[in-house]
Amino acid sequence: MIEERKKPTVITEGQNKKRKIFFVLLVALMFFLIWRIGIRVNHGKKVEDKGSQRKATVTKNISSELIVAITTSLEDSGLLEALVPVFEKESGLKVKVIAVGTGEALKMGRRQVADLLLVHAPDLEAKFMEEGYGQRREEFMASEMVVAGPSADKAGIRGKSFVEAFTRIASARHPFISRADKSGTYHLELKIWEASGIDPSGDWYLQTGQGMAESLRIASEKQAYILTDYPTFQKLAAGLNLEILTRDDQHKNIYSAIAVRNMTSKIDTAGPEALIDFLISERAQKIISEFGRKKPEDKPLFLALRLGQTKAEGE
Repeated sequence: MIEERKKPTVITEGQNKKRKIFFVLLVALMFFLIWRIGIRVNHGKKVEDKGSQRKATVTKNISSELIVAITTSLEDSGLLEALVPVFEKESGLKVKVIAVGTGEALKMGRRQVADLLLVHAPDLEAKFMEEGYGQRREEFMASEMVVAGPSADKAGIRGKSFVEAFTRIASARHPFISRADKSGTYHLELKIWEASGIDPSGDWYLQTGQGMAESLRIASEKQAYILTDYPTFQKLAAGLNLEILTRDDQHKNIYSAIAVRNMTSKIDTAGPEALIDFLISERAQKIISEFGRKKPEDKPLFLALRLGQTKAEGE
């Protein structure tokens, strides 16, 4: 028995049209799904990126500090302990203080590792500004420089000018303590030796490489002469076997605040401006003028240059 062949299926024109429509719709649906998935992925990525940015910003704000390099005499005198908390409260900024000599502070500015400098060597500061490392410089206070030594004063310097006092000390070969630390005080000391025509050397000329406070303690132990700022000496006087023997109005100690120019995108620019504005403000100047004075008639440790007090000539 011969099997009867099945008749081929005949696709009508209507069916063919329906299939085409179905495939078109199917392709459109696939594209739509792909599009929706892409939007969700991109949205999730943007949210993640924004979250990361917010996290980075918060972390930066928490860890950010205004780095201030200061001369050691400012730390040893205790003045910054009276000024910094007031500024931090008013500005909301955090201040990190690094106490070094003026020379090292200026180096930190050149290396772009400090935002603001509080220093006291006007000619070195002028060079720093001329070289383009400083954005703004403001003199805001001054103090006396004195030569202290043993009460016996065997070199006979009492009441003499600094140049004559140094000449007598060298002639007597009496022990003299030099900080030798590239500080503003050491820089002034070298200028006085130069004016005296003396190149100090020998076993009487002792170099500590230390800050003002430690150098004063060494001078006390060795009963030596020493050039020091008046505020630091006064703060430590009770524990020192030294006395102030001479002063010289030709050699005042002028302090400046220098905002470091941002040359590497590492320097804070707003913070230093705010701190300088604070230091020359009436409130800060009053804190400076009253610092260390128990009674109104007491001799001020610092002269606030913006309160109309007599401005000392720079050295």
